[in-house]
Amino acid sequence: MKDQQRRWAKLAEASLKEKGWSKTDLAIVAGVTPSAITQLFKKGKGSDDLKLLIHKKLKLSESWEKLEEIS
Repeated sequence: MKDQQRRWAKLAEASLKEKGWSKTDLAIVAGVTPSAITQLFKKGKGSDDLKLLIHKKLKLSESWEKLEEIS
């Protein structure tokens, strides 16, 4: 997993803590299994749709990829 993705995962976990949500709660909100959330946070595995949905639900300011990495 890239550094930017690790930073995103840390921000997402902090947002979960702030909201008082567990990863299971996030999985329910996102309509996926808890293991899908674990795979995303630990290994960066997950569809773009899932990443975008979590980004929106947690109101994260950090993007999954740095713009320089995309090109």
